This record gives sequence, C-alpha cells and structure tokens, in this order.
Amino acid sequence: GGFSYLDLQDVIAQDTDFSGMTGVSGHELTLTGRGDPFIVRVADVTAELFSVFEQQPILGRAFRPEDGKPGAANVVILGESVWRGVFAADPGVIGASINLDKRAYTIVGVMPSNFSFPLVSSAREIWIPVGQDPQFESWMNLRARHWLLTTGRLKAGVSIAEAQAELKAIGERLAKQFPSEDAGWEIDVMPLQKLLVGDARTPMLVLLGAVGLVLVIACANLANLLLTRATTRSQEVAIRIALGASRGRVVRQLLSETAILGILGGGAGTLLAYWGVGVLTALLPKSVPQPNPIRVDHVVLAFALGISLLAIILFGLVPAFLSAKSDPQQTLRESGARAGEGSAGRRARRIFAGAEIALATVLLVAAGLLIRSFSKLTSVNPGFETAHIVKANISLPRAQYRTPQQWLGFTGDLLARVQAEPGMRDAAWVVPTPLADRGITVPFQIVGRPATTGESRTGKYVAATPNYLHVMGIPLISGRFFTDDDVIASPRVAVISAAFARIYFPDENPIGNQISFSFPGNPEVARGIVGIAADIRDSSLGEDPKPMMYMPFAQVPFWGGDLVVNSSLPPATVISAIRRDVLAIDKDLPIGDISKMPEALSANVAEPKFRTELIGLFAAMAVVLAAIGIFGVISYSVSCRTREIGIRVAMGASRGGILRMVFRETLLLAAWGLALGIPAALAASRLVAHMLFAISPNDPFTIAAVASGLIAVAALAGYLPARRAMGVDPLVALRHE
Repeated sequence: GGFSYLDLQDVIAQDTDFSGMTGVSGHELTLTGRGDPFIVRVADVTAELFSVFEQQPILGRAFRPEDGKPGAANVVILGESVWRGVFAADPGVIGASINLDKRAYTIVGVMPSNFSFPLVSSAREIWIPVGQDPQFESWMNLRARHWLLTTGRLKAGVSIAEAQAELKAIGERLAKQFPSEDAGWEIDVMPLQKLLVGDARTPMLVLLGAVGLVLVIACANLANLLLTRATTRSQEVAIRIALGASRGRVVRQLLSETAILGILGGGAGTLLAYWGVGVLTALLPKSVPQPNPIRVDHVVLAFALGISLLAIILFGLVPAFLSAKSDPQQTLRESGARAGEGSAGRRARRIFAGAEIALATVLLVAAGLLIRSFSKLTSVNPGFETAHIVKANISLPRAQYRTPQQWLGFTGDLLARVQAEPGMRDAAWVVPTPLADRGITVPFQIVGRPATTGESRTGKYVAATPNYLHVMGIPLISGRFFTDDDVIASPRVAVISAAFARIYFPDENPIGNQISFSFPGNPEVARGIVGIAADIRDSSLGEDPKPMMYMPFAQVPFWGGDLVVNSSLPPATVISAIRRDVLAIDKDLPIGDISKMPEALSANVAEPKFRTELIGLFAAMAVVLAAIGIFGVISYSVSCRTREIGIRVAMGASRGGILRMVFRETLLLAAWGLALGIPAALAASRLVAHMLFAISPNDPFTIAAVASGLIAVAALAGYLPARRAMGVDPLVALRHE
C-alpha cells in the first residue's frame, strides 16, 4: 500500500543497503495565472527523488533536503512539456511564480522530457515536495496513512534478497514499536523494472515471437527459391568444380550472392521501420508502459543487421551446401532439363514448404484464439448504460474549497444547473466512475461478526448522488437506493451489489445488517444496508463483478469526482453545456477530463485489441508466405516432371488424373505441415492462455477452422500448377527431352 512519511524517515535512518530512498505520490492540481486555468498532473515527492534516479534538471536546481520542511517556501519543478507549452521555453523562468490550487509556488527547476517518473500511474508534468500539497500536508505526521510509493537505489554489490531481509527486519521493528499503525504491514522489495513493465512483458514477448515466426517463414521461402536457383545453376557449379574450384569457394560464392539479398532486405526493412514505428506507436494503448521513447536507434539498427546476417547464414547455407556437394561428372552427363533434380534437393524443398505451413499454423491458431477471445470480451454486458453517457472529471482547489460543506454546495449547484439544461435531466455525481477510473478497494467489517483469522473482507467503494443508478441504468434488485434525505445528519446507509450479498451474506437477506469501514477524511461508523443493486464490471470487462459498496455522496463528501450525464443529445452539445455550467459557478475552475463512456469502454479493451490486430496481421502475412512457398514447390515440381507428365498423357492418363496427381502432392505437403503445426500450436497456445477470455487455449473450433483454412489455401496455391500440368502436350514435352 505504501509508506507513511514517518515510516519512510525511520526506514531511511535504519537502512544500510540503499544509497538513497524516495517516496512519491500524486494527483491533479489546477494551474492558474497563466492564461486559462487548466489541470496539471502533479508528482508529490521527497527531496531525494532526483538524486536516487541520478537525474539533473536542464534549468535551475533539483529539490534540497530543506524543501518541504515546515515553514519552507513553496517550490515546484516543471516538466519540459509544461515549460515549453506554458512558458514558451523561457530560460528566465527560474524564480517565476505559478499558482496551483490558488497557492503560489516558486519555480526552481525544469526537468528534461525523457524523465517522467513515477510511471506507475501516468507521466507527471510537475513535481512538488510532499509537504506542500494541500491534499497531503495534513498526512505528514500521521503514521497510519500509508500513501508513499517508495523507490530506492541499491548500493553496489547488494542483492534484492539482502535488501528484502534487512527491510523485513526494519518493518517488524516498526510494527512492534507502533502496533496500532504498522501491525500487519510488511515491506516487500521488487525491481522497479518489474513494477513498470508488469503484465505487459509476456504479451510483448508473444508479439516478438510472432514476428520471429514470420521472419523464419520468409527465410524458408527464400531458401526454397535459392534451392530452385541452385538446381538451374547446377551445370555452372559443376563446370566451376571441374575447372578446379574448391567446394568451399563455391559455397562462399553462393553465400555472398545470398548476402546481397539479405542486406538489401534488411536495409529495406529498416527504412520501413522508420515509418512504421511512428504508426505503431500511435496505435499503442496507453496502458502499455513506455519508460523511454520508442524509436529506431543504433541498437535497433545493429539488431536488424545481426538478424539479416544470421538469416543469410542459416538459410543460405543449405542451398549452397547442396550445390557444392553435387557430383560434377553426373551433373554434366545429365541433360539440362533434369540436371540437379536429385532426391536431396526435392526433400529439402518439401521440408521448407512443410515447415512454412507448420509455422503458419502456430500463428493462425494464436490469432484465431485471440480473435475469438476478443469477440467474447467485447460482447460482455458491463451491467450499466454506455451508449449515451458523458462524464466530466472535476477537482476542486483545496485552498479555495476547504470544507465538506463547500464540496456539497458546489456539487448541488452544478447538478441543479446541469439538470435544468434541456435534454439533460438525467445527471448524477459519482466517485469513481466504472471502467473510466481506477476503482477504490477498501477493507470493511460486518458489525457483530468479527472476521476470522486470515479472512479478508474488501469491497469496491463508490459514493454517489440519489439519481446515480437511474442515470447509469443499473437495476435495483431489492430495497431502496439513496434519497435526498440521506444527509450527514441522518443515519448512515449503504447499498451493496449482488456479488457483495452472495459472498458475505450467502444464506440470508443482507438488508438491515450493518457494515463499517474507515476512509480518508471519514471516521469509521456503522452503516445500515438498505438496498441491493445489480452487479457491474467496475474495473475491467474481463474481470468478474466484484463486491461493491455504494454510499450517499452527501454522507461521505469529497473534493473531487465525476459528473455523469445520460442524454440523447449530441455529445458535443452535452460537453458544451457542462463547461458553461461549471464556468458559471467558478470561472477559474477547469474540467480535468471530459469524455464519452464508449471511449472509456474502448480504452478498457485497447490492449487486447492491439495485440489481437498485430498477431492477426502477422498470421495473415504467414498465410500469404506459406501459400507462395507451396505454389513455388508445386510449380517447380511440375516443371521438373514435364517429361513424366507427357508420358502419362501419351499412355492415356486423363486430365482429371493429372489434376488429382498434382493435388495429391499439394495436400500431402499441407497434411505434413499440419501434422507438425497443430501439436506445436497446442503447445504455443499456453503462452497466450492468460490473454484469453472465456475460451480454452485448446479450443477445437479454432484448430479445426485453421486446419480447414490452410488446406483450402494450399489447394488454391496448387491449382495454377495443376492447371499447367493438365495442359502439357506430350509431343512437345518428349521432343524437348
């Protein structure tokens, strides 16, 4: 959950394994005094942040230990984007003043754009000392408030395990020294990279594997073409060997010719990458961490060159070796039409073509599973209305709006104005909005039923005004929702979700029972359950509904939240009306984020959509390459068997018989590839199992569809060579022999 400020100071004083530690938190503040007011993302940090990350500002200075101490002047460090956008990159900005939530701060530094920690929530645009934030300044001396994400730099030679052992011992001492604040809390250590990368690592490795498979298929195709060319050049190679060229020299010559293809291909691919990386980065979901700019740099260029050279060696060596291995006397003795058509070359070509089908099967099965999974995910009912919902996030400056009465007054005034707008009667206030915001999970107690040892009771917290369920289209199963009479002076009430009732009251009617919990700014009090609402998917469409607890906003007021409006009016009209009504109340109050619920729904599935589209693209490329490979093998086989086909026709074979003969070879090739590919696909599907929703990684429908599709593609690829074989004139074929 994080460190309290006091705990962090104690840990820093006792720890010996870290060269430095820093605590960070953050939220949004309103910047005024520089044109129109707007919201900036703020990182609240201890003074050691920049030294821990070994970062220096491009202007001014970093924070000093005395910054943030009681009585110290308010200071701020700007991000480069704010410096350039708001201050027009003015080098004289140091010493200037800005207002954050109506409080003056002096600018002491500007950090470069490539530094944006903390990344765990979002890139921060400015930094201020933790003690100077109006939200957190009252928490500085509260040991029970665990709110600072702590990062440290290990000293040289210290392992993660050693740091974990020392911090665990410190945590145990703090728990004994301050049992009411720290008992039950443990200190866990992990590499920062693991925290930043999180669940994105495995999907990215899967995509890298898909790229690798496409590359291997393309290389197998190229190897087949090189084998064909080697066969047609067999007499030339035989003459070179007969004239005294060593086999090694022949291999080097053929490899050098192949190297030209590889280098040209790698160069063309790198040029395309310069264009493609911009397109793909724009499509990359915001949930995928980007700690550094994604670009084609010297590392990428070196990797591309290395891959090209490796492909040249691996896939150019077999054709070159087979050519150099041939018997020059036998090759020169044979006719040009049959030269080099040995069993080794024929077997190698079929192996390459079968391998292409097998690899394409792996990619197609993965793509098919992800496509079916995404289809099921997007068909999930979130449990609430999405089509006509517009939500606006509003954060009240704490320096101006200090008391719960002011928060309630603003919210009531805004709702009255919005609901008076034509076509906008259905409006409510909520903290937080499902899917669009990060959910708030809090522990709670059932009054009169102490939790057993090891039992965890948690629920998703939502504070809402009485019209909320109606606005969002969430059914009320039993009891009642909130009314205008549920205010601070009235008995505390709560509404729970159906999942909450199933889990914590499985054999009884929960209405009439009481729950209690503590939340920042609100004491722990008993709240009577007065209703049960239907389940919704609060955090993700891919997660089952979690237990939820709804509270009347009038009983748990907060200084920020979301205005949600359900209207059939055009979204632009609704957004314009919201902005007008907010500015009518406070001309200096910006709206942090205003969006349509369908956008939040799309953002919620953006990551699975992105990887599904990419793997689908790679699978389509693999199918095309495999089809080209099959076509090349069958076409060359037909050309090499022209004399045989002519004799068959001369002996009375029908065109249908010739067609069946060629198709038999094609389908045997496809069957051999599928026989290898399907087991490999079943094994590889385990890598994408955690990315699937409501579908088995061994889904028989997907496997059957892929097998049928590849057989159809193989048949289509073999059709043109088969037609050419049917048209062979036996007299012409035998005359050429």
